[in-house]
Amino acid sequence: MHLKFMSFCAVFAGTLISAQAVSAQAASADYTACAALNANAQPRETIATCSTALQNRTLADWQRADALSSRGVAYRQIGENGKSLRDLRAARHLDATPNTRRMLAWTWHELGYDKTAEWLYTRVLKDDDAAQGWLSRCVVRLGLDKEAQAIEDCREALTRDPESEDAAYFGSLALIRLDRPMEALSVSEAGLAHHDDSARLHLNKAMALALMGEIEATRDYSRKQAKRFPSEQGFQKLLSVLDPS
Repeated sequence: MHLKFMSFCAVFAGTLISAQAVSAQAASADYTACAALNANAQPRETIATCSTALQNRTLADWQRADALSSRGVAYRQIGENGKSLRDLRAARHLDATPNTRRMLAWTWHELGYDKTAEWLYTRVLKDDDAAQGWLSRCVVRLGLDKEAQAIEDCREALTRDPESEDAAYFGSLALIRLDRPMEALSVSEAGLAHHDDSARLHLNKAMALALMGEIEATRDYSRKQAKRFPSEQGFQKLLSVLDPS
């Protein structure tokens, strides 16, 4: 009887181990599928796939945090900011990486809480001074009408990523707001050296020229860029200010 019981236990243990291995493989496959998706470009597919992965209890904490982060970004993309905030907070508690904290801060920005977002980005930058953190705080500070501080943040971003179109755009925009057109022209032209297809950088350049009093140059440049970028209405608006009918 004892031998039969021992044999049963051995078989049961083997079956249990096998089942756990299958479960772990399934969890790994679900997580891999979730991680392979681009939450910004494929938000609904990301939500569905990552939700499936998150149902599996065998995920490691870092995998669960990654899946929650991806789903949180996806929710933000479709405008469900409450769910985005919930997922990103949960991800931060599991694995408080700088990237997860930056995504959480940006969700607060999307919700309109720029002071909270600024505070969070400031805390993240103390631990990780990646270009994205400086850029994001630059954008947030522009929303708070803190142009001088935004300029410094975008400069820090450009120091770390000189080819960043976003940093060149927001940095030159902040300079335009503070009526510093020569600097704005320099920053926008530096960005255009890498991104000549950026309509918004061309528009910032045109506005900088206008603020410098280069009216004829502004007209010529705006007309040229308006033909290149017909969907960008800013050039026509600028021309209408220069030549009111």
